[in-house]
Amino acid sequence: MFDRIKKAIHKPEDGAAAPVASAAPGAIAAWAVSQRLSYAAEPGSDGFGIGGDIDGHAWRLECTAPSREFIRGRELRARADVDANAEAAIMVMNRPLKEALETRAYSLYTDNLQTTMGTSLPEEMRWLAMFEEVGWSSAPDEFWRSYAVVADLREHGQLWVTPEVVAALMDWPAGAAAQAQTPLILMLLRGKVYLRQEYSPAQLPTLAYATGVLKAASASALRNLPAVDLPL
Repeated sequence: MFDRIKKAIHKPEDGAAAPVASAAPGAIAAWAVSQRLSYAAEPGSDGFGIGGDIDGHAWRLECTAPSREFIRGRELRARADVDANAEAAIMVMNRPLKEALETRAYSLYTDNLQTTMGTSLPEEMRWLAMFEEVGWSSAPDEFWRSYAVVADLREHGQLWVTPEVVAALMDWPAGAAAQAQTPLILMLLRGKVYLRQEYSPAQLPTLAYATGVLKAASASALRNLPAVDLPL
């Protein structure tokens, strides 16, 4: 179903470098210890999980089989239980993925034979249909060329996607040619922060990048979008 999306996101490049070997489990475990994070290997596979906390709020990131058809190889999937404002709904997505998903959604909704498939669409495609893209001038143009932000309210998006979060998202490992095309989704939903990213290249710098994005986004949610006590 998503073959065209995969092709749109992962465009072949002339002179592309040969695939880089995945980081060894021992190296990942050592890195996790150096960062004071927990580490657990997934028996019988190259999957693993790491975890930590941000101001007493737990987070966990797993390397596992992809749960979305537009992700190749392994997927980094994370959740931080930060207990932020449950009313805020924000999604950050790398722009090539957004454009590919919108193209696919338009194709589905304009095909009479596909109109009954709405409930089976990935959550990210439903978000793109429900919420508008938002923006603000204080974030650099380079960020907007690379990422899109959709939100229930522009104010929520601006409160969450702070300069620190922008910097973390733009701090891709040096020499990672796949940066612009690598599927990445960052969400704030029901008071929790979620991250979904293709693990490409499957190396420690990519893992450190994803961890940095998750931590920056979680800290921002705690600081700028705290939980709201609703009246009884």
